Amino acid sequence: MKNKNIHQKLSGGQAVVESLTAENVKYVFGLIGSATMELFDALYDSKDINFIDVRDERTGAHMADGYARASGKPGIMIAGQNGPGATNLVTGVAQANAAFSPLISIAGAISTEHEGKDAFQEIDQQSLFEPITKKTFSVRHTSKISEVLNQAFTIATTDRCGPVHINFPRDILANNYNFLDFNKHKKKLVTKISEHDLLKSIEIILESKQPVIIAGGGIKNTRCHKEVINLAKHFNIPIVSSAGHGDAIPSDEILYAGQMGPRGNPVASKLVKEADVIIALGTRLGFNSTFYSYENINKKASIIQVDIEPKSLGRYFPITIGICNDVKTFTIELYEKTIKLNKFPQNNKWTNKFVKERQNYLKNRDLEANLNEYPIHPTGLFKILRETLPKNSSLTLDAGTLCLQATDMFNFLGPRSFF
Repeated sequence: MKNKNIHQKLSGGQAVVESLTAENVKYVFGLIGSATMELFDALYDSKDINFIDVRDERTGAHMADGYARASGKPGIMIAGQNGPGATNLVTGVAQANAAFSPLISIAGAISTEHEGKDAFQEIDQQSLFEPITKKTFSVRHTSKISEVLNQAFTIATTDRCGPVHINFPRDILANNYNFLDFNKHKKKLVTKISEHDLLKSIEIILESKQPVIIAGGGIKNTRCHKEVINLAKHFNIPIVSSAGHGDAIPSDEILYAGQMGPRGNPVASKLVKEADVIIALGTRLGFNSTFYSYENINKKASIIQVDIEPKSLGRYFPITIGICNDVKTFTIELYEKTIKLNKFPQNNKWTNKFVKERQNYLKNRDLEANLNEYPIHPTGLFKILRETLPKNSSLTLDAGTLCLQATDMFNFLGPRSFF
């Protein structure tokens, strides 16, 4: 609907599709079920949204999660049936929650008049999804559909991203209501970083002899790897990535060491263990990166931590400066402030040593690859894959020892190529 203040009588299902259209959603994953037929009827009539039919809600949730991570846009998954249709979403939604992925899952639910009467496939879907989402909604009135979906998109995509689940009772989708405009959600305004925090951060970095930048998932979410590289080059600081984010910086960047931590490579891990200043950008410094242990991070280092989630600041390690903000905003403002001050660091010895160690590591990675064993040795497998895969490949890994090895055995073109 484009004309303001014009009422249009729509079913709840049609209102859901109008809301998705207003959000410029192009793809929806789903498994058709009777509990959401009004929604699927409206999707059938939509010319703007492509419906991708899945065979199981579990795989559909993973597909929508994958789409969200690869594109940076919300992934939409519809479980057409209440009860088992909803419960099948749980693993995918929980995975999206762990990965801070903007998945929006939708499930049908029993009619509101049947709640609490042991109706067919009745389950407390609200309680089921609350622990594994940023927010779970159970819509109680057809008139609230547009408002709830607006909130869902805002919550899923702002601050630290994450999944949102919406339960739609059958009667809410079937009922009609006179709707006004359907509007795209409004982004949360980013607050300005204090002058004191910027100047203090610059002072700490300039006084350091062995600084390092840790690039986390926030770098990918805000698409600011170029800004981070500019900052690193100005200060002449090595960059490492937190666990699972080896693609935060392109692999061919000379100041990039790859993934740090107990599951990272020795060069990157050594940098964090020896650094006197750690600039943690968009990372919690969580378990996979540190094991919550000073064996993997220098206890004496001053930590400047920037994260959009306030509870992440200083949660696992004491910090010198904590800035709750968008990492892109911080990186740009810190760089611009430093340029104005015309200040330059004194850490060439540290960085030059790292560059040589990194080059030797990459050289030896190929030289030491074992191509002669049967079954094939992992080092040989990775070497062949590095030589064979197109540069713009996207890689996804499951759990397990081989996959832990693989996290730093590939070359990534840049953000959103490693999952």
